[in-house]
Amino acid sequence: MKLWHILGSITLSVVLTGAALAATTVTDSPSASQTQLAMPAVSGTINLHQRIALPPNAALTVTVSDATVSDAPSRVLAQKVAWTDGKQAPFIFSLPYNPADVSPNARILLSAAVTIDNRVVMATQDIPAVINNGVTRADLLLIPVESVALPTHSQGGLLTPSAHTPLNTEG
Repeated sequence: MKLWHILGSITLSVVLTGAALAATTVTDSPSASQTQLAMPAVSGTINLHQRIALPPNAALTVTVSDATVSDAPSRVLAQKVAWTDGKQAPFIFSLPYNPADVSPNARILLSAAVTIDNRVVMATQDIPAVINNGVTRADLLLIPVESVALPTHSQGGLLTPSAHTPLNTEG
């Protein structure tokens, strides 16, 4: 898989979930937590290649995607986007997915990216295959990439960093 496929998928994923991030509310209702407990998940840690401090407005995106079709964008199966709010690596994540969305012969990949001011600044160095090969835990290493601007408009209007979900990628 070429780097531009990966960055394109990450960019698309961040744009599509940006509107959801602005409108997301965290609930601790028993029914929501029971649903998440019943679903299998991909988990692990995310580290940064360089020892740098991320600013409070950095957003971390973790994605499980189906990259079976090589000439098409990856299909997002599960994704979490969270603001770091000044927290630093390593970040622990657990990303529930729906097994019904996973074809037995699919190529399922795990990736992550950091955006700052709507620009991708770090992305996964190696993109591991998960789920269909029996792997549900993977540690990711993010490396700096040439900054890529993301569109800032969604169907609902301009995305802003003022409405955000704090980093709580576990669970």
